[in-house]
Amino acid sequence: MSWLDWAVLGTAALVAISGYVEGFVLGACATVGLLGGAAIGVWGVPRILDHFSPSVTVSFAALVLVVGLAALGRMLGAMVGTKVRNRLSWKPIRFLDALGGAALAAASVLIVAWVLGVAVSGARIPSVTSAVRGSQVLAKVDDVLPNSADRALQSFNDVVNTDLFPRFLDPFVPERIREVQPPDSAIARQQSVRLAYTRIAKVTGVANCSRGLEGSGFVYAPQRVMTNAHVVAGVSSPQVELNGQKYDAKVVVFDPETDIAVLYVPKLKLAPLTFDFAGKADDSAVVLGYPENGPFDSEPARIRSEERLRGPDIYGDKTVTRDAFSIWASVRPGNSGGPLLSPKGTVYGVVFAASVEDNRTGYVLTAQQVSDDARDGTTATQDVSTQSCT
Repeated sequence: MSWLDWAVLGTAALVAISGYVEGFVLGACATVGLLGGAAIGVWGVPRILDHFSPSVTVSFAALVLVVGLAALGRMLGAMVGTKVRNRLSWKPIRFLDALGGAALAAASVLIVAWVLGVAVSGARIPSVTSAVRGSQVLAKVDDVLPNSADRALQSFNDVVNTDLFPRFLDPFVPERIREVQPPDSAIARQQSVRLAYTRIAKVTGVANCSRGLEGSGFVYAPQRVMTNAHVVAGVSSPQVELNGQKYDAKVVVFDPETDIAVLYVPKLKLAPLTFDFAGKADDSAVVLGYPENGPFDSEPARIRSEERLRGPDIYGDKTVTRDAFSIWASVRPGNSGGPLLSPKGTVYGVVFAASVEDNRTGYVLTAQQVSDDARDGTTATQDVSTQSCT
């Protein structure tokens, strides 16, 4: 077990002792207050901090506010519980009351730790995030709770999240980051790769939550650009920019489970890139796109491994499994939807996430994983719903 597991168990034990002294009745009132305070925090914090840009400072502020409100709620609940408990005088009832208080107090600590753990698991907080994702204790709590429990925390999780990427792994699953040789910087200068630059798109739009969204994409078929679903989620009229020229586009495929969207761009006349299904561990590659809404950027990469990633869809509504490459590369917000290119200029896959444990690791949907959406998008011309922003 990790230091975090011992800290959670130690805290639960200490609070259980306090709960034994306080008893079940007092503990129940205190627990209601604690969970009520935490619930108010989980509900209110997104409304207070949502307009701030994601950062470690915002993450800590959100966590401190929830913990503070939970502590205040417990104190108020304990005051009420003390008055009720003082009316109990029969000793057998007092003994059972004490045992129940210990169990309830320990359970409340585990639940609050789980709530905070789910939120932190998607944030880049040095040392803490990796400990949370590898926690055996929190994983056991997660197994006991219903699958829908973490979905109720979505807004709070989004505030604590330090990135603009959707979550791509279950909260208490550690990342498996395989060590490989550093990327070959010469790949980005190869003629076959440079020829692909003109087919890399910046994708922008305004979502129905009044938030501007941006990401990358690439021409993969005549008049078709592929990107991530989270890049155009809630966007009704996206724009595609290629080689300094902007085009109106329609979303004709929107797959929130895989995290893929296809845009139909009628006036686009560029030759497409082709998919490459032969990518494997240790292969050299390059990430192309427009990180952080900035200028075009090429980032040398190397495939670490191919994995089956189990995690939520872009809305956190259901659990999905995706075939993806783990890559050595600096992947930033805005790279979403851009291609991972082979040295031959073919597409190994589509960038969709960055590691929360290692800033040199990103994740790419394999060409095979996106092939069904790619096929459907080549003939689709009718726009489809992009649902709501993430």
